[in-house]
Amino acid sequence: MRRSTTEAGMALLTTMMVMLLLSSLLIGFGVMVVSDNQLSAGDLGRTEAFYAAQAGLEKLTSDLGALFVATPNPTGNDVRALLASPPLLPNIDYEKPDGTPGYEILFPSTSGDPDAGDPITAELTVASGPFAGLVGHVTPYTLTVTARRNDGAEASLERLIQTVSMPIFEFGIFATQDVSVFPDQAFTVDGMVHTNFNLFAATNGGPLRFANRVSAVADVIRTDLPNGYPVDSWGGAVEMTTTTGTYRALAANEGSLVGTLGSAQNEPTWFNLSTGTYHSRVLNGRTGARTLPLAVSRLGGQTIDLIRRPRPGETTGAAIFPERHFSQASLRILLSDDLTDITALPGVTGTTPVNLADNTTWAFALSKEGADADGFPAEFLEGYRFPANTSLLGGFLTVEMQTGPGVWVDVTAELLNLGFVGQAVRGDGLCDGQRPHSDAVIRLQHVREGAVRQSPDCGVPYPAAPDATDYWPNVLFDAREGLEREDADPLLDRDPHLGGLIHFVELDIGNLARWLSGAIGVSGPSALNDDGYIVYFSDRRTNNDLLLTETGEYGYEDFVNTGLSGAPNGIHEAGEDVNGNGTLDTYGMTPMAGAGVSPLDATATVTGTVTNAVARANPPIFFRRAVKLTNGGLGNLPVDGLTVTSENPVYVQGHYNANTGGFGDPHTSAAIIGDAVTLLSTAWNDWDSLDLPHRPAPAAPTYYRFGVATGTSLSYTKPGATPITFGTDGGVHNLMRLLEDWSGDTLYYRGSLAPLWTSRQARGSFKCCTNVFVPPTTLAFEHDTDFLDMSLLPPGTPRISDVNITGFRQILQAR
Repeated sequence: MRRSTTEAGMALLTTMMVMLLLSSLLIGFGVMVVSDNQLSAGDLGRTEAFYAAQAGLEKLTSDLGALFVATPNPTGNDVRALLASPPLLPNIDYEKPDGTPGYEILFPSTSGDPDAGDPITAELTVASGPFAGLVGHVTPYTLTVTARRNDGAEASLERLIQTVSMPIFEFGIFATQDVSVFPDQAFTVDGMVHTNFNLFAATNGGPLRFANRVSAVADVIRTDLPNGYPVDSWGGAVEMTTTTGTYRALAANEGSLVGTLGSAQNEPTWFNLSTGTYHSRVLNGRTGARTLPLAVSRLGGQTIDLIRRPRPGETTGAAIFPERHFSQASLRILLSDDLTDITALPGVTGTTPVNLADNTTWAFALSKEGADADGFPAEFLEGYRFPANTSLLGGFLTVEMQTGPGVWVDVTAELLNLGFVGQAVRGDGLCDGQRPHSDAVIRLQHVREGAVRQSPDCGVPYPAAPDATDYWPNVLFDAREGLEREDADPLLDRDPHLGGLIHFVELDIGNLARWLSGAIGVSGPSALNDDGYIVYFSDRRTNNDLLLTETGEYGYEDFVNTGLSGAPNGIHEAGEDVNGNGTLDTYGMTPMAGAGVSPLDATATVTGTVTNAVARANPPIFFRRAVKLTNGGLGNLPVDGLTVTSENPVYVQGHYNANTGGFGDPHTSAAIIGDAVTLLSTAWNDWDSLDLPHRPAPAAPTYYRFGVATGTSLSYTKPGATPITFGTDGGVHNLMRLLEDWSGDTLYYRGSLAPLWTSRQARGSFKCCTNVFVPPTTLAFEHDTDFLDMSLLPPGTPRISDVNITGFRQILQAR
């Protein structure tokens, strides 16, 4: 059968249409595949650009954090220098679409130009988080990174960062080491608490209340004291806040560990309590607490470097040098046996120090022996154990004043000409209650009890002075330093131990303020006043190791000794390595060269005893030096503020920045920073401490108002037959040491407590409550809320630094 032409044409047309449709489908499929490939490639490119931008942002954040560690106050050029080293990634450039750099840090600038000037720091209150309510110096930074692939794919990210510097006295308690609190009395910590290590909290009386936020980077221990003594059966409540003003007792089984250090984590109990029940007001490292280092630590130093002289070979250009109070001081008082130990220090004036054994210009104390034509009682003469006319002070003295940053002048002679002699200290002395040198800022010696040459006028100004043998060195007995165990008979054991005889320089705070104001002397008003004054003190006389090198440390670490007597045993035990050098230092047990006759000869030991007469009338033969602050009552401190910093232990006698009426006005911003700080009440008398060295004299209610940064003793396992708290550091409630019988009395303190290092000189173990001191019936401690105002902080307050990330976003570029 023959097909028609028409039918054939229709078939061809249909076939062509089908082929066209198939071709269209094939083309569509092809386009779709190509588009998908292009889209996938684009997504891959954008993803790669995103991660490249994130890598750049992390590096920029890390570099800024490292800069803040090395330079707490970086300049604008320091910050801008970080932009020169973005990550090196293949096929990635850090630039914006317009070709400008895509790796940048922006900050408010002193010049108003983002490419010039230094970062502006603002005073801001922390609004949230574990430190909400504290005030810091805050600098905001905006980090922006744009990463572009060579095919055009790009991503932009932005991060907001704050660098924060906060003064430690804003905390009620701030510590760079373990903190323990275990008072028998009711005790409230009303300021914020932070420790970079462990917190031990317990009470067998109490209650012990923490009224603010608490953070311990390591652990919160409720079952044991730091000496290993179990206290989980103690009945006193340890109360923490769940919200402001609402307390809940943290039970013994609710710490961050099941038991003491080394035991298992108490989870999930602790996490639920910390973040849930207590609403993150009680934290450890697992629930949000983080280490807050001091600036000096960030620069590679130790916290104790705040109070120490510069190391041998250190220059004024060393990174750590500006952090030392030796460098920051308005006035520094330096004493050494060798004058080159002073003149070789960086930044000193180079003026030859005053020789305290040379009486050509000033009548420095000398020893006396034999019968006395003026009829001095024999009891005063029999104490001398050095040849006649031996210097009772010894060494060299330099006092320097800083007038501007790094500009120092010598004022030693000016201050000595104001006087350097204190009153007699015995009750029947002819000069009791009067100060022979009433304008003296520093007192190196005092009128020898029974020195009739002073009669009838004890107020004769220097140089119209009596004979040099009418003076004795300033000395008191510190039972905590003198006793290895608290086992002396208070009435029968009347001889003080050599290790507890503390020779001190008296710093008259009232006269210091008068000198700074120009009321006495000449130079004081020119002293550097940076929101107040810093006085730095370092006395290294009789301080040498076996190489005759000054160390600034006692050098006697053989004191734990687990035997009942505590006698040195030559064994390196836990709790003895106070400087952390890994060895048992004992050079401090060796008397200084040229010692006197028995019992002050070359065979003398720090654990040996002498009569109180010998203790009063001779120079020290071991490194037992300190500074005592007197006349520091309300209105006697410099108006603009005062911080006293000492490489040696500090003794504070009488009301300080307060009076018998309490914490009134006109008070000032005050701090005391030292190797150790001991509080002496208004009833204290140096003579009594030597007369009955192991029977604490009655104290009197006394008020103290200052922030304190100081050292503690190391904790160690309690030896068998010793008191419960032996082997602890005494707890932060005993951070400021006591030497009197405070039973029935109240100790009033307003300030801030900062245990920052292990004491290198006052290394005596904590002892209580018979031969050394008897605790106050009431501890009236409170945080000084003035310290929450940056303008009311003591000068030179140590600061912690932190870096906070406050925001993050991806920037979507318009196309």
